Amino acid sequence: MSRDSILVTGGRGFVGAAVVRHLLASGRQVHVFGPDSLVELPAGATQTIASIEEQTLLDEVIKQLQPSAVVHLASFSSETNGLTRSGEIDPHTMMRVNVLGFQNLLESCVRHRIQRVLWTSSTVVFGAELSPGQRLDEGAPKRPLVHYGLSKVLTEEIAAFYRQREGLQVTGLRIPLMLGVGLWYRGAAASVGDLVRQALGLESKTLSVPFHSFDAMNVKDIGGLVQTLLDHRATLSPLYNVSGFTTSYPDIIQTLTELVPGFRARANVTPADIVYPLVSQALLERETGWRQRYDLTETLLDLINESKGVL
Repeated sequence: MSRDSILVTGGRGFVGAAVVRHLLASGRQVHVFGPDSLVELPAGATQTIASIEEQTLLDEVIKQLQPSAVVHLASFSSETNGLTRSGEIDPHTMMRVNVLGFQNLLESCVRHRIQRVLWTSSTVVFGAELSPGQRLDEGAPKRPLVHYGLSKVLTEEIAAFYRQREGLQVTGLRIPLMLGVGLWYRGAAASVGDLVRQALGLESKTLSVPFHSFDAMNVKDIGGLVQTLLDHRATLSPLYNVSGFTTSYPDIIQTLTELVPGFRARANVTPADIVYPLVSQALLERETGWRQRYDLTETLLDLINESKGVL
């Protein structure tokens, strides 16, 4: 592949496919490394179907492709469970995939002189909110409460080690809750889709949703963010918090009421088991100039059109 080529691990996941589509549209060549998936391989990409745990094959792919950068989006998920629930069901496999698989990748990047690696961490590394409404910066203490959060804390430490010892330009994005078209698993964002279907008369059950505010991001924005960082010439920071837009389920219900005349939500608003803190993306904006394009209303319109079969 050319030096304007990108290797994307996990490129057939919900987030990964969005990144691959955006990079292809920008004119880059993209090779996807990861397991088979319900998500189709975006047209124009090539792929190797394998697990990030297969170190020898991963190393051979990187050696042959010599990509200009690697975008690491692979993460363990179990069937249709979300990332957090998958980690609670099978924490040992999550650690093998998320932590050891990531170390395998960085070892190969060092060996074959791949200079830039972008990867997705998560705001769940911070654990529960301590001061309601306070936005955390990148240096806030990490207190993970779930195995998925623990796996991301460990991978952040691995990334810092390879950055310091090997000079690898590895940068993590602590992304928030991802929303948008194509979400097929029952993770933390599933209730948003349920409310949209309820508004359209496609869902009848009464839902239980939390009332607290949270950061979220339209999956269509993640590709632009990755492209911005790939094109950035100056040295990137080791980690960036990404807040996207801030919303809540009461906000979502109110916006759906405005978008779908006559909608009356059937939902019980209750406290959440864990309230994650809001984060500040000031460092990301200051260093790269990136800002999200899509807000809550545009995201809900996308989901409405998807449920109607328009998209």
